[in-house]
Amino acid sequence: LDNDRLVFGVVGEEASRFFAVESVSGVVWLRQPLDREAKSEFTVEFSVSDSQGVIKGTVNIQVGDVNDNAPRFHNQPYSVRIAENTPVGTPIFIVNATDPDQGAGGSVLYSFQPPSRFFAIDSGRGIVSVIRGLDYEITQAYQLQVNATVIFINLPYSTNIYENSPPGTTVRMITAIDQDKGRPRGIGYTIVSGNTNSIFALDYISGALTLNGPLDRENPFYSTGFILTVKGTELNDDRTPSNATVITTFNVLVIDINDNAPEFNSSEYSVGIPELAQVGFALPLFIQVQDKDEGLNSVFEVYLVGNNSNHFIISPTSIQGKADIRVRVATPLDFETIPRYEFSLFANESVPDHVGFARVKINLINENDNRPIFSQVLYNVSLFENVTVGITVLRVHVSRNNLEFSSQGEQLSEPEIFCPHIPVLNQGRCKLPSAL
Repeated sequence: LDNDRLVFGVVGEEASRFFAVESVSGVVWLRQPLDREAKSEFTVEFSVSDSQGVIKGTVNIQVGDVNDNAPRFHNQPYSVRIAENTPVGTPIFIVNATDPDQGAGGSVLYSFQPPSRFFAIDSGRGIVSVIRGLDYEITQAYQLQVNATVIFINLPYSTNIYENSPPGTTVRMITAIDQDKGRPRGIGYTIVSGNTNSIFALDYISGALTLNGPLDRENPFYSTGFILTVKGTELNDDRTPSNATVITTFNVLVIDINDNAPEFNSSEYSVGIPELAQVGFALPLFIQVQDKDEGLNSVFEVYLVGNNSNHFIISPTSIQGKADIRVRVATPLDFETIPRYEFSLFANESVPDHVGFARVKINLINENDNRPIFSQVLYNVSLFENVTVGITVLRVHVSRNNLEFSSQGEQLSEPEIFCPHIPVLNQGRCKLPSAL
C-alpha cells in the first residue's frame, strides 16, 4: 500500500539448488532437472522483503511422475529343474522385474521372444507355466528369453499448441523403447486414430509429431482439441514391423489467439415504429453479435454512432463471446421533427482493426397527434355596407401535421395553397366547412 518495492527470494541451501525466484516479479523457475524417483516432494521457503522487513512463506511442491525408467529383472540368471511328467498347466516359476515409475508407467509386461511351444508366461504376473507335454528323451533343457515388451516413456503424452503455429511446427517427441536385454530393436510410430483431416504428421522412425497444415481453433473440428491414438511397433532387423506393439493416447489442446473481430448477423437492420412509441420501447429487431475467440480474447464493447443516435439506447454494451442486442427508445419521438433515423452500430475490441460494423435505419410511422392550425389566430375583415353578396372577402390557410388542406379537407400537393373563396354570411363572419 505504501508503494515500497518488494524483493522476492528463496530460503535454504537445498531449495536454492533446485529453485530460483526472480527478485522483482516473483516468478519461480528450476535450476536443474528433477527426478521423482530420487526426491518426490520439496518443501520450499520463499521470502519477500521491503524497507520495513522480511516475511516468509512455505510452499509444498509435488514432483509428478513420467515414465522415464525401464524395468529391471532381479536375481538373474533364472534356472529351474522340473520333471518330464509335469502336468500341462503347472506353474513352474515366477519372473520378477520392477519399474520405479508410477501408475501405467511402472507396469511391467512379460513375453517370450521368440515364443515357446512348450511354455507360456503370464504377461502381467510373470508366471511361467507348462503348456505342452515334455519328453526328456527328446529335449533335456530349454533356454527361454524373457522379453519386457515395448513401452512408451515420458507418459502421459499431453501438450498444447497455439492455433497460429505454422505447418511443420514440432508438437512433441513420442518415444518408446524395446526393453529386450542386449541389442534393443528400433521402433516404428504410427497414428491409429484421432488425426482429423490429417492435421498432424508422425515421423515413423523418430516419433516426431509435427503440424501438417493450418490450424484454426474456431474450426468446429479442432475447437475441442485432439485425442490421438499412437502405436509403437518393434521393428525386425530388416526394419519390417514385428508383432510386438504398444498403444497409447496423446492429448493435444489448441490454444486460442485473438484473431477474430466481432461480427453482426447482418450488415444492415431496418424497421418502422410508431412515432408515439414510449420511452423504453424495444424495437422489433433481431441483432446478434459474436466474437468467435475464447475467454478474454472475445471481450468487446458495442455502441451507436451518428446524428441523433442518442434518441436510442442499446443493451448490453459490454460483451464476452456472443449476445443479442436490444435497441430501445431513449427520448420521446416526433415524426414532425425527425421522421427518419440512420446511424452506425459498432462492436469494438481493444485490438486494432478488430471492429464489427452494421447500419441501423429507423422510419417513424406518422400518427394523428396534431390539431389543425390556422395561419393566423385572428382574421380581421372590413367591409363596406353596400358590399355585393357573394364577393370574396377572405382566404384562410390551415395546416395539420405539416400538410396543407383546402376548405374541403383535401390534402394539397403543394405548400402555401390557400382555401377557396368563402362567402360572407351571418353578419359578416366567415363560415368554414366542417371537414376542417
